[in-house]
Amino acid sequence: MVRFIIIRHGFSQGNKGGYFSGQLDLPLDADGVLQGRMTSAYVRRNYKVDAVYSSDLCRAVDTVKPLCDALGLPIITTSELRELHVGQWQGMYPHEIEGKYPLEYAKYKAEAGKYRFIGGESYADLTLRAVAFFDRIAAENDGKTIVVGSHGGVVRSVIAAWQGIPAEEIHNVPQVPNGSVTVAEYDSGKYTLTSVGYNGHLDVSLRGKTGALDGSAKLL
Repeated sequence: MVRFIIIRHGFSQGNKGGYFSGQLDLPLDADGVLQGRMTSAYVRRNYKVDAVYSSDLCRAVDTVKPLCDALGLPIITTSELRELHVGQWQGMYPHEIEGKYPLEYAKYKAEAGKYRFIGGESYADLTLRAVAFFDRIAAENDGKTIVVGSHGGVVRSVIAAWQGIPAEEIHNVPQVPNGSVTVAEYDSGKYTLTSVGYNGHLDVSLRGKTGALDGSAKLL
């Protein structure tokens, strides 16, 4: 059995600004730094960690860095764990996109799960690369506990895939909050989610506003 501790990065400028971050390399803001420290302390209290992987974007790396510093573990970075690439929309606000790309924005709003961003990816693309990463790491780490630092879109995609929900229906999967912890166990080719979007370790003022979770784990 392999246990995955999946951490969504802390607050960044993009999260609070409300624009499409995609794969822009945005840093954590002050609240995001605090979320990283609190999440590190929570994981250290509750799990014996064998390795830490992260998206190579700095907001994910810096979220798991306090954990790695405390445990003396390296951060193994990979582009496989990057956020959904939203192409030409990166760095744009929804009202700007609607004004410049009205037809494309209407398609996105109607069927976000099926939409392929201009110059970017679809959720199906993201799901393929994210699931491939987890399958590879699971095959290489039997009996270990692996921390994965990543992004909301990645966490959402694997949650959907492991529950048999097609990428085209990803709108049915709530977004997990920033700084939250999702736990999955892999055994005999199957992933079982034991906790989704837990952020009860964060101060109330630092709990994410995305998603429908308050501070308690959602057990599946």
